[in-house]
Amino acid sequence: MHTSSPAATITTGQRGRILAYQPSGQGSVSVAGIQHAFDVATHWRSDVAPAINAVVDVRFDDAGGLATVTAIPAQQLAQEDMAGAAKLARDKGQQLWGKAVSALGIQVLASLGVLIAGAFIFNTIGIRLFASVSRTYWQLLGLSADSLESFARDGGGGFTSAQCFFLLTIAACCATMASSHPKAALGKCAPLLFIVIHSSLLFFKIKGAVSDAGNAMGGIMGSRAARMAEQMASEMLGQVWQGLSFGIGFYLVLASSIVLAAYGLGEYKRKTVG
Repeated sequence: MHTSSPAATITTGQRGRILAYQPSGQGSVSVAGIQHAFDVATHWRSDVAPAINAVVDVRFDDAGGLATVTAIPAQQLAQEDMAGAAKLARDKGQQLWGKAVSALGIQVLASLGVLIAGAFIFNTIGIRLFASVSRTYWQLLGLSADSLESFARDGGGGFTSAQCFFLLTIAACCATMASSHPKAALGKCAPLLFIVIHSSLLFFKIKGAVSDAGNAMGGIMGSRAARMAEQMASEMLGQVWQGLSFGIGFYLVLASSIVLAAYGLGEYKRKTVG
C-alpha cells in the first residue's frame, strides 16, 4: 500500500464517498468514479471511525497517491447543500430574468412590477359605512358585495374566482415568453379588461344591494311607501359612493394596466403590420 512521503505536496481536497470499510482498518473510497484503498492508521484524519457511504474529503500527494481521508461534518454538508441550492436558484432566476427581459422588455416588466405592488401592497379603496376600513386591490377581489354590511366589514376569506382570474391576467402579460404569435402580445391587455369588467360587476352588485335594502325597508313600511323607499334607496346609494375613497393602489393598478395594454396593442400592430 502506498504511504505518502512527509515532504510530498498535498493537493486540494476532493469529495469522495466511502464504499467499504473493514474492522481491520482497511477500506476503499471513491473519488470521481475511481476507487482508492486507504488504511485508517495511515490516511484517516478524523476522530470518528469511517462509515460506509459517508462523504469525505480526500487529498492526494504530488505523485497521485492517496494522502489523507477526512470525514466531513453533517452540518458542513448541509451548509454546502444549501449553498448549492441557492446558487442553482440564483442561476435559474438569472436565466429566467434574461429571458423575460428579452421577450418582454424592461418597460413591460417595470409596469408589471407596479401592477403587482399596487394590487398587493398599497391600499386601493377606503370604505366608510358601518366602519372605516381600507382594502388592497387583492383584498377587494375577495370581498362580497351581496350586501352592504358584508362589503364594508368582510375581510375576505379563502381564494375567490376573481383573485384567480386576476392572477391569470398577470400571467397573460407574459404570453410572449411562450409564443411568438402576434396575438400573444394582446395578453398585456388582460389586466385592464379584467379591471373594467370586475369594476362594472362590482358597481352593479353594490347598486343592487342598496336597492334590496331600500325595498326591504319599503316592505316594512307598506306598499303605499314604495316611492319613499325608492327615494331612500337613491339616498343610500349616494351615501355609499360618498363613503368610498380611492387610495394610491387604485391609481397604480389602473395606470400600470393602461400602460401594459398600450404596450400590448403597440407590439401587436408592429408584428402584424411588419
